[in-house]
Amino acid sequence: MIVLDTSVISAFSEIGRFTLLKEILGRLRIKAVIPHTVEKEIIFPEAISALTNNGGWISIEKAQDYEKYLFALHDGEAGVIALAKKHGWIAVLDDLDARKLARKEHVKITGTLGLLKIGYELCPIKDKPELQKIINELNDTGFFMAPEIIEGILDTEKKPNASEG
Repeated sequence: MIVLDTSVISAFSEIGRFTLLKEILGRLRIKAVIPHTVEKEIIFPEAISALTNNGGWISIEKAQDYEKYLFALHDGEAGVIALAKKHGWIAVLDDLDARKLARKEHVKITGTLGLLKIGYELCPIKDKPELQKIINELNDTGFFMAPEIIEGILDTEKKPNASEG
């Protein structure tokens, strides 16, 4: 399982590529879950319809003990870390403070850009020009990306047999 934060859902939604998130997770054969603290933050219609209470593909689980992280984080990020830590799942976080706290709590993490990298490796993103276009679209929304991270993603190579999916 992978625990999604609001920022990840919003990033894919804002650039009109929410279905790409589903494709990437499908290629990984990983199910998506959000804590109840993220559910109330989701504003994009396609993301709302993806929630299990609407017949969708993103499960919702009540996060417990997330309050202990509220000294440094918002409800959503705190819930993601608490849920990922409890089950040993991967937390998908973009906020730097949330990522630092997750590491301190020994939670495995990735972010929106990490998922894009995987999307390129495993083929839902067909080629480097499309990958660059997605990065540009994210940049146009104000999504922060360190130049060295972008460079690392653009240096990614396709996995052998990835197109066979």
